Amino acid sequence: MAASAEIISKPVANVISLRWLISARDDLVWFIGSVVSSYALLLLYVKGIVPLVPMVALWAILIDAPHVFGTFSRTYFDRAERKSRARLLWGSLLFFAVGPLFVLAGQAFVFFFVAALWAYYHLVKQHYGFMVLYKKKNGDLARIDNALDRLLLLFAFNYPFVEFIARDPEAMARVPAVLRGGVSGFAKILLAGTVLLFVVWLGRQIQRAIAGEPLNVPKYLLLTAAIPMHWIVLLTPMPHKPIAIVAILTIYHNFQYHRLIWFHNKKYKPESRERYGAAEFISRRVLYYIAFGILFGILYQGPRQMLGYTALQSGQPSFAVQLGISFLWGYAFIHYYLDSKIWRVRRDPTVGEALKMS
Repeated sequence: MAASAEIISKPVANVISLRWLISARDDLVWFIGSVVSSYALLLLYVKGIVPLVPMVALWAILIDAPHVFGTFSRTYFDRAERKSRARLLWGSLLFFAVGPLFVLAGQAFVFFFVAALWAYYHLVKQHYGFMVLYKKKNGDLARIDNALDRLLLLFAFNYPFVEFIARDPEAMARVPAVLRGGVSGFAKILLAGTVLLFVVWLGRQIQRAIAGEPLNVPKYLLLTAAIPMHWIVLLTPMPHKPIAIVAILTIYHNFQYHRLIWFHNKKYKPESRERYGAAEFISRRVLYYIAFGILFGILYQGPRQMLGYTALQSGQPSFAVQLGISFLWGYAFIHYYLDSKIWRVRRDPTVGEALKMS
């Protein structure tokens, strides 16, 4: 009987792959389960329990801006990073000039449209990044799986975003006139592609199971958490939707990122203070990290939210308001850009070591 049990258990153990980035508890709470924060915010807003302006302002200052600071904590405040990535870090400061240049050139409308697209792309890119980390951790790197995972994620996240624009008049008003006629048709193409890719992707998972290849459970859980949430949020009717969904969609992303940053920043030990500088002090206590993040949030998002409220009240923001908001977008742009460079595990062995990818 014992021998029979052993024979049965071996294939099951081989078929399931459960390697986590930090631990089962941490990953399930922060990288997967924190999607509950988006659902909670959605419910509170749609039911009228939380008004738009306080929801967005408090989220921006207390949660979102601190996650931007998280990027800065391991780049600009890291003495070793400033030295090794000097060109990248100081060159990235030019993003502060991009918005004002567009506004001065009379292209504020185009700038804010592109900024919104980059913001959403950044959310999708983080989901992709976490998926890749789980793939690497679980040895899920076959070429066909890499291609299918990437395509499914690309289509499944972009369809509801384009469909939201097609359905929502406020969102459509933010799209350049030359593109508006094609939005609805593009959404239909993305939906058809998503359905087709999901069928093929699901067939591949069944094929893997039949062949006894390990099934990457953490990856499945991540996609199951992130994709339906985006569909539900983006396709649920609500007032001032283009503004509200920024907080609702992004809060999940924020919590994921805060935990990853804190895990990464454990590499800053007291004995390495001389090497890393201020990054070590910021990461010495979670209270320090939170306090510096909120201070940064007040300095960055405080003015941003005031300008945004002025624009919301007036309906047509003045030139000065547009100039101020476009300048402050520079913080987000730097975060988006640096994020695309500093988490490359294969190209930077120190990142893989800090994240314990081996």
